[in-house]
Amino acid sequence: MARLHSASLPTALLAAALLYLGQQAFVAPRAPGLRTSDVRQLVSLRANANSVSTGLTWPSPEAEAKLREVDGIKLYPTHAWSDDMMPILPASKDIGATPVIIGVAADSGCGKSTFLRRILGALGTEVSEGHTAIGDMMTVVCLDDYHTNDRAGRKATGLTALDARENDFALMGAQIEALKNGQAVYKPIYNHDSGFKDLPELLQPNKVMVFEGLHPIYDEKARSQLDLGIYIDIVNDVKFAWKVQRDVQERGWTEEQVREDINKRLPDFSKYVDPQKANADVILRYEPSDQGLPYLKVKLIQKKGGAFPMITLKKDLTLKGSKPGATLKMYDQDWYGNDVTVVEMDGEIDMDNMEAQLKEIESNI
Repeated sequence: MARLHSASLPTALLAAALLYLGQQAFVAPRAPGLRTSDVRQLVSLRANANSVSTGLTWPSPEAEAKLREVDGIKLYPTHAWSDDMMPILPASKDIGATPVIIGVAADSGCGKSTFLRRILGALGTEVSEGHTAIGDMMTVVCLDDYHTNDRAGRKATGLTALDARENDFALMGAQIEALKNGQAVYKPIYNHDSGFKDLPELLQPNKVMVFEGLHPIYDEKARSQLDLGIYIDIVNDVKFAWKVQRDVQERGWTEEQVREDINKRLPDFSKYVDPQKANADVILRYEPSDQGLPYLKVKLIQKKGGAFPMITLKKDLTLKGSKPGATLKMYDQDWYGNDVTVVEMDGEIDMDNMEAQLKEIESNI
């Protein structure tokens, strides 16, 4: 991954936000379902009320007949380009520094939105309305926008959105590189409400740009542009418990339907998404507690020699008052051939005494 060349203001603020998240990661993690208002504060998934399908599937003779290429970048017509759109163009203004590029990878429903909402809150950034969350210093891009086909197109190809073949990594990598170089882009839009690809939107560079989704660390071109790669790693037992809590309540599914959905996605998840954690700089891993679910063991796994300050503990801690209580410890280990430092909490903070216990954790970091 790319590395930072200067301690710019956004870098310092982001480091502070990561420190904050290092503390908050251990506060009674819950299923990552969000209220509608929370989602709108982060990313408005309602891009275009008049969304219309292109009627195209890639690959097909009809789509290939409409394919065009600009500066070596193939513009698949399934992205709903207008004829005058360019994938990369000059920015409207110079932001005065090289953007800090962050990738956040995880499976669907594993807390990416919650994680990023906390970063935005920690930075105190105001977010504009629209499909992509754009703040005064941070932009959060959902990488679902780079799905090559819409929902109907994926049904036609028989491939899931997790499959690398259903994602336009060439365009993604070129546009992330362009934004890092201070250029603007016309970025595709995937409309989650309609399942269609809407007209691409003009996106300007920002001081901090976060790319969240299934594959920000998967492709070498995109990965090489990242200053920090984060992977949210939810082991299957925890993922099942979280998805049951969300899907049974919000979607009316049965537990068996949730299990079938997870198992259906598992081969593609294991092949295309999960391997990214070997290349991430920071992994936030959720496992069942040694005392069993619903309690959790949360691990903040950090590669040594990274671009941002490492979160460490001065000493091991034992927090009492709640059932089951919590223990915090730090240790080094090997993570897919990389030397890492792990800060681990097993159990749960006493929510009736949370402020005091957070202060105790903070004083020990």
